[in-house]
Amino acid sequence: MRRITMKRMLLPLALGLCFFASEARADDSGCGLTSAPLLAQPAGSVLIACVGGINDEFGNQLVDVLNKMLRDRLDPQVVLAKLEEIEGTPDDGVARSVSDSQRQAIVQSLAGKEAAQIAITAHPGVDDSAGYAKDIAAPLLMAGWQIEGHQIRRAAPKEIEPVTGTAIVVRDRDAPPQKAVRLKAALGAAHIVALFVADPSLAPDATVLWIGKRPALMQAEAAKQ
Repeated sequence: MRRITMKRMLLPLALGLCFFASEARADDSGCGLTSAPLLAQPAGSVLIACVGGINDEFGNQLVDVLNKMLRDRLDPQVVLAKLEEIEGTPDDGVARSVSDSQRQAIVQSLAGKEAAQIAITAHPGVDDSAGYAKDIAAPLLMAGWQIEGHQIRRAAPKEIEPVTGTAIVVRDRDAPPQKAVRLKAALGAAHIVALFVADPSLAPDATVLWIGKRPALMQAEAAKQ
């Protein structure tokens, strides 16, 4: 069991998000507020316990999500509605892929807009990264976009190798090129989450679509059960 301590101000948000996590899984894994240990906690804090092998990386990301919801005064119900639109990671042993409806959404989002050229890099140590990258590249090419070098690179640059899932790498994530913004919007239309990641070594107008390791929720020992 992993325990995550959060400020009392996060309580309503934590309740909403943990309910979503438990509903989204068919097994007993999930998160919830613990009651007994609260007596020993410092004033102004609550304790959230996650069971089912939640790893450190996911636990830290969960805290980040709750803090952003509080900092930006986001409505938890709106956040939950948006989460319902996001495609989940396939089960272990099932390769990531892009469905026909997702391909159509990407093409429709880019239709009538200026085409651009980007680079695509797939993590070489992940079995499904190259195939998933090709699946995303296909509708981009249909929309008139070009892939740098006419190929998907298999590499793991140290600056972005730790980034899991799909990301759009730019020089300054606070001021991304317009083509990166259009790419992010197109992927979002297909319910594919791709956050901006900064790499200062890139040219100002460079955009790299990164396909990294599969996001990991469960610890290895739990996944084997």
